[in-house]
Amino acid sequence: MPAKKTNTLDLRALLSPAQIYIVPPGQTKQAVIRRLVELICQAEPALGPEEVLREVLRREEGISTTLDTGLSIPHARLEEIADFKAALAVFPTPLPDPVNPHHAIKVMFLFLSPSKPEFFQRHLQILAALAQTFKPEFMDELAQLQMPQDILAHFKPRP
Repeated sequence: MPAKKTNTLDLRALLSPAQIYIVPPGQTKQAVIRRLVELICQAEPALGPEEVLREVLRREEGISTTLDTGLSIPHARLEEIADFKAALAVFPTPLPDPVNPHHAIKVMFLFLSPSKPEFFQRHLQILAALAQTFKPEFMDELAQLQMPQDILAHFKPRP
């Protein structure tokens, strides 16, 4: 029987050092989301930061995207894009989630996906890869790093 082929999803392909934000103390969750949206829009000038922010925050209103592990995954599906976009925030000092203060945010991975149906399977694959990659010990390791390029280099390709 042939070996089962697995899809590989390298989250690093969605990021660059310019899309990684090391969060200084005193920031709010909404301010960090705004900063990540700005970083994506700087790399994608066709996107309007206010419109993108509005879509991401609308998704956040329904239910917090912060998991009990410390990973926050704000995201939105947009008509305007033809491929996935992402930005990453690392919190050296965890931030209590305003919706559920028992969950402290250690890492925020904001991503945008095309709203076309053919992209939905990959959207789900990204969510699964995030849950597999951002284990508490990995997020703790990222929090110790001080340069975006070091954070990006810390990612390992996932089989």
